[in-house]
Order: sequence, then C-alpha cells, then structure tokens
Amino acid sequence: MVDVYRIEPFSHDVPVVCLPDTFGEDVHSVSFGSVFVRAGIKRLKNGEKKILLSSPLYEELHLPKPPLALSAFVHDRTLYLGPILGILTAGFSRSEISPLSDRSEAFARLIASAKNSGVFPVVFGIRHIDWERGLVNGYTCRNGHWRQIAVPLPNVIYDRLPNRKVEKLKEVRDMKRRIVSEYGIPWFNPGFFNKMEIHQRLEKLPEAKKYLPQTVLLKDQGSLSSMLDEYGFVYVKGTNGSHGNEVFRIRKIHEKKYLCLFRDEGQTNRMYKFSSPGEIYQHLFAGRDGNWMIQRGIRLLRFRGREMDFRIHANKVGKDWKATAIIAKCTGGNSATTHLLSGGEAKTLEEVFPNEEERSVRKNQLTEAALAVCRALEKQLDGIFGEIGLDMAFDQDGKIWLFEANSKPGRSVFASRKLKGLEEEINRSLFAFCADLAKEAIVHPETAGMSPVAL
Repeated sequence: MVDVYRIEPFSHDVPVVCLPDTFGEDVHSVSFGSVFVRAGIKRLKNGEKKILLSSPLYEELHLPKPPLALSAFVHDRTLYLGPILGILTAGFSRSEISPLSDRSEAFARLIASAKNSGVFPVVFGIRHIDWERGLVNGYTCRNGHWRQIAVPLPNVIYDRLPNRKVEKLKEVRDMKRRIVSEYGIPWFNPGFFNKMEIHQRLEKLPEAKKYLPQTVLLKDQGSLSSMLDEYGFVYVKGTNGSHGNEVFRIRKIHEKKYLCLFRDEGQTNRMYKFSSPGEIYQHLFAGRDGNWMIQRGIRLLRFRGREMDFRIHANKVGKDWKATAIIAKCTGGNSATTHLLSGGEAKTLEEVFPNEEERSVRKNQLTEAALAVCRALEKQLDGIFGEIGLDMAFDQDGKIWLFEANSKPGRSVFASRKLKGLEEEINRSLFAFCADLAKEAIVHPETAGMSPVAL
C-alpha cells in the first residue's frame, strides 16, 4: 500500500519542508522528478498525512498547484515526492480543449485513474522537452479540463508512441537515447511487437509453444495453397499490423471457390470470392509493401452463433504478472476479426458464461495461459514491460490458443460503461507499477534499468 500525502505550500522565505513525525529519517534535500533542492526540515505534530513546503521550495521544485497528493519516501537523506510519470506520445493538436484530438478522452481517463495513487502523470511529446531547464511542458487533465504545465523531467517514461513511423524518427531515437543513457530514467513498454518475431521467440519455450497455432511466412502462392489445403481456412496478417488492420480471413469452400473477408482502408468490411490461392495471392498480396504471415484458422468457441475470442490485459505486479482484466469479443457481420472497428462487440465473462462454475473454470484457464505467455515473453524480450495485451481463444474442443500479443494494449475495448471498472483497475495497476519502478531506480540505480531498451 502506497503512502500518499497532501502536498501544500506555506509562506516562508527560505526552502523548508515540514514532515509528519512518521518520517523518522533526517532530510537535507527534496526531489520532484529530476529536480533536487536543498532544504531545512521541521516536524508536524498533528499526525496528518500532509507535507508542507515553503513557497520558495515549492516553486523551485516546479510542483503543480494544489490540490496535490503524492507518495513520499526518504532515501539517502533526500525526500522523494511523486513519482512523475511521463506518458510519451505524438500527434498533438492545437486545441486547448482536446490537445490529443480524438485520443484526448482516453488519456483523460488514464490520468483520472491516478487519483490516490501518489503518481503525477503528464502527457508529453518530444517537442515539449526543455532540455536546458530540465523541464517538460506537458499536459495534465483535471475534472475533464486540460491544461499545459511545466514539471521536471519524469522519474519514469511510459511509451505510448502511436505508431512505428513516429518511433523510427531520428529525433525520437535520439531523445530516447538521451533519456535512458544520460538521465538513467526507466523507459517501459518500448517499441511495437512484430507478430512473426514474437511467434518465433515463443516457439522456443515449451510453456508458451503449446498455445501457438501453426504460423509461417507468406512467401508465395505455394505457401498459401499449402496452408489452405491442410487447414481449410487461414488468417493472413501483416507482421506489423494493428487494430485489426491487415487481417485477411480466407476459407476454402472447394477446389475452385475461396472466400476472403477483410477490412479495407476505408474501414469497410469486404468479402471477395476467388477461384484459386494463386488468384488470391496476385490480387491481394503480390507487390504489397510489408511482410505477411499465414496463421492456421481455428474453429472457435461461439456465443449465440458468433465466434469469440478474449482480450486479457496483464499487468506486472511486483516480480510477477497479473491477469487484471479478461473480456470476450464477438465477431460482427462479415468481419474477419472480433475488433470493434470491424463490427465486433465486447462482452463480460458473465454474459458469455452465465453458468458460474463454467465461468470460473474458463477464467482460470485463460489466466493460467496468459501468465505463462507473459513470463515467456519477458524472458525473450529486451526492455521493461509493465503491461501486455493478449488475444486468446478457446477452440470448440476447449483448447486455448494465442493469436496475438500487444506491447501497447489499447483501452478502447474497456471504454463502455459496463467495463469501466476493469479499465480503472488496469490503470491503477499501471500506476502501482510506475511507483515501484521509480523507487527501484532511486534505491537501486545499478539494477533498475538493467534490461536494455532498443535505441
């Protein structure tokens, strides 16, 4: 349980901090983010969970205006307030009302969940960093109102860059190198998973391999024909696709009839008929940019006639993983996937498994599988990960399959009113992870960032 304190300024001419008696240690400086200020110390006798800082100290630390609640601990005679969580993204607009355009609401919900966590989140982009002053001119949101605020460089960076194109920009890579190498700031959930690379890495570990459907690279029409002959239907996926884009569901009806479902660039579900795998390959994949893989089709468990899979949002808690939220996703009409953008629909486990005993068994099975996959991924990947999104499913015989792992799991699938509680629990777990990671970097800087980040 994190100790959270009200942080308030008081009128005084010199840097002084007033601490509750519960802080037995002596203090000679105070830190907020990357800023350290020497300060005198006084003791509060009333037993309140409150820390007072003199106005000069409050201002020099660049603490946000009250009301403000932060966690606090003392290490090596320094009082650490925070941590500051820097949520790094891109695609800012000029709007003061919605600085992140249509993503503003999702980020606002994330920030709102920080209440009572002791963490101060700030959303920023590369152009918001003032290297000379050591500040970030980022955005925070209170009661639905966004405002820009200058705070010190964060204690922890949460990578929410929106796409691979932005991530590969030289200025972004240079910034990441400077943050990690020069400042020693932990950076978690770096990069984007390549589907084929993740599959190949998980294949090396028996505890994860048993959940993987047969998957091969799409090299030519022969590889497509071979997989269709063996399994009857397959999924062809872009190895770097996301949000259900670049997913083609192809079914062999007979030797001269094949059906293909996919969502086009205009976000419309399409169904095409073809006479051969060669025609499919030439029409849909020959000459297209990017790499593609073929994944065997699975005859999924159904809910009211609709195929369904499950999104498991796993969070790192302490030294292990927790399946924080599990929901079902059902296919929409003529959709290749269960993604909401393709017409899919999110359901609670109570809705799809009304029998309590069955629901408990299914949930335990999914949890066990998800945690095994997360542990395996952590063994195989560089970098620090605080959350992983998994798409898994039961086939009609009850076997569990892993379709996809996501290093930047979205929250939109949890945005409906009936799932709001799950989203809040996910976010609370994330902030707890951030607080632990920040403290580890302060107390044990030699090991906190030992897992390398690809720069």
